[in-house]
Amino acid sequence: MPTISSPATVLVSGANGYIGQWIVYELLVRGYSVRGAVRSATKVQALTDWVKRKLPDAAPRFQGFVVPDITAAGAFDEAIKGVDGVVHTASPIEPPVEDPQAFIQPAVEGTLGILRSALKQPTVKRVVITSSVSGIATSDRVDPKTFTEADWNDEAVKQVEEEGSRAPAYIKYNASKALSERAAWDFIEKNKSQASFDLSVINPSWVFGPVADDTLTSPASFTYTPGVAYRNLFASPPVAEHVPKFFDYVDIHDVTELHIKALEVEGAGGERIIANSELSTWEEWLIAIAKLNVLPALRKVESVPSKNPLPIAYFSNEKSKKIFGIKYRTTAETAKATVEDLKQRGWLKHLE
Repeated sequence: MPTISSPATVLVSGANGYIGQWIVYELLVRGYSVRGAVRSATKVQALTDWVKRKLPDAAPRFQGFVVPDITAAGAFDEAIKGVDGVVHTASPIEPPVEDPQAFIQPAVEGTLGILRSALKQPTVKRVVITSSVSGIATSDRVDPKTFTEADWNDEAVKQVEEEGSRAPAYIKYNASKALSERAAWDFIEKNKSQASFDLSVINPSWVFGPVADDTLTSPASFTYTPGVAYRNLFASPPVAEHVPKFFDYVDIHDVTELHIKALEVEGAGGERIIANSELSTWEEWLIAIAKLNVLPALRKVESVPSKNPLPIAYFSNEKSKKIFGIKYRTTAETAKATVEDLKQRGWLKHLE
């Protein structure tokens, strides 16, 4: 299948999300035209205003679209007309109700809906979907070993089937990622004779780093993963216990790069690709931040938990390195960028 390159037009769903907004930004920087799909006219206006502030010269190449319900039939039909590529990041993050299907169904149907819309457009050459390593394994519920793109989180799916509403929220989330990604690959297999495009799936681990949205009013406005980082590193008073204790993580800028490269690199077609930098701990982040000498009141670290033997699942990044040649940012680099972002917002004064 052919790939795309600038100045092609790309539809980004979930365009105001943590990952989606950075993808919009970088695509515009690189000369692409971008259509950003969000859930309301108010969010379209906010995103349009943000583009005008951040990239005024690129503003004419951005167009916002309202998609109030990603599960509705034909929800993306209008936004996708004539585009060359699609990046689908939109998906529920936290279960809104106890019924797991009320969470899983939107993830599956939202994914299938954008693929159905793409199938109607002969201009579309590549679709990239954001999944998660959660669709591969639940990192702290499996044997601590290395997992690859060949693995699937069938255990989470089985647990939800058996426990229903009693299943933990994060297990419902993990099941939704496995099921929605499987649905995407099944759709491609069934429709490969009709499709003008192929599929690439990016499976990030925990995503940390700066936030693109400059309208947030406090750390309480953060979406899930930036909020987790803030609470573990900078909360006052400090958290009594770091959760999670160990985690695989990837820098937001590396995740963004992989999504764009997945549109551009031929070898990414037909592949699911893990995005993961390294196995890390919050203590390592605190040590890296302390070395910056900018937050004298930062919590002091007494010891770092051992990562030998492997304490949780590790998600191999070898495939991403082979396909894209990426050199992942380190904990120290992501921690530094995070501090710079938060200091600029004035949200670390209690530690200065």
